[in-house]
Parts: sequence; structure tokens; C-alpha cells
Amino acid sequence: MRYNAEYKEQAREKLLHACGRHAKQNGFNATGLADLAAAAGVTTGSVYKHFKGKSDLFVNIIQAELKRTADMYASVDSSDPVQVARALAAYLSLAHVHNAGAGCPLPSLTPEVARADDEVKLPFEQGVQAIHANVTALTGDAHSAWAIMAQNVGAVMLARAMRSERLQREVLSAVRQAGEKIMGQDEPMQPGQRS
Repeated sequence: MRYNAEYKEQAREKLLHACGRHAKQNGFNATGLADLAAAAGVTTGSVYKHFKGKSDLFVNIIQAELKRTADMYASVDSSDPVQVARALAAYLSLAHVHNAGAGCPLPSLTPEVARADDEVKLPFEQGVQAIHANVTALTGDAHSAWAIMAQNVGAVMLARAMRSERLQREVLSAVRQAGEKIMGQDEPMQPGQRS
């Protein structure tokens, strides 16, 4: 049976999404191609219909996941300080810490990209630059955007490595307050305002 191009593209996107979730939750390098395929509900043969191999799959996961994060920041109205603060709070939330598969790829996959070759690092760098451009639109300053990004990614990584939820909350709260200062908010948002 032959499938049209639209069906193939939808199948590819579904595969990338499922493999991306699995990689963010369990690690990419530690996961075999068969496990990635199983996470997507397909066979390894199906993976090879869309990608040349595991390395090509990783490049495509990186591109898709970073685009998803860049698009999320692009959707935030930079003229609405409440929306901006909510985006910051959502990133620095226990929900994000406890559900790596549904979250930003930076805290999960950056260490693996750091050990990868340039074939992976180049699309990663391009994707990070797209996120940075969108965060810059929110902060109004490129340096502040880098600071916010680095603080947030580091905070989520630290919190995920901690057993104590009390310490996780403490790290997230401290970085959220620092981010609010960078963003120029005089008054930190009250806990009930955070989503």
C-alpha cells in the first residue's frame, strides 16, 4: 500500500515527537534504537524509512524539540508582563522538573549534545539561537536572554538531580526570583499568580 506525502510527514512527526519524549525522559545515548521505536509504537524498520540511522534520528529530534521550545517562547506576548512571568514560572515549575518527557529538551539533552559530533552540535546551536532570539524579544536584551536561559536550564537540571522536593522548590524559587529581577519586575509574582 502506498501512502501519500502528507501521511508520511504526519507519521514522521509522530515518530519524532514520541522518540523526543522518550529521549528527554530516559536519555538518548542510553536508549537503543529498538527502544526508541517501541516508544513510538513502530518497528526499527519504520524508523529507517524516515531516518538514516540513530545519529540522523538524534539530529532530527534536536531540531524538532528545539523548534517546539522556540515556538513556545514566540507565542508569549512580550508586551504582557503577566504572560512573560507565567512563561518563566512554568519553566521553573515542579511539573517541568518531574515530567522531562513533556518539557524543554535543553535540561535533558544538552549533556548528550556536548559529547556528540558537529553533525549534532550545528543544528543544536541553530535551535538554541532561535530560542535565544525569542527570549531576547521577551527580555529586550540579548545578554539578559542568555542569563535567563542559562539560569533556567541549570535550575531544572539541578532540581531533577535532587531527591528532596523541598530543595527542588528552593532552587526553582531562587532562580525564578533572579529571573524576575533580570526581567525588571519590581514586584515578584505572588504564588497564586504562577501557573
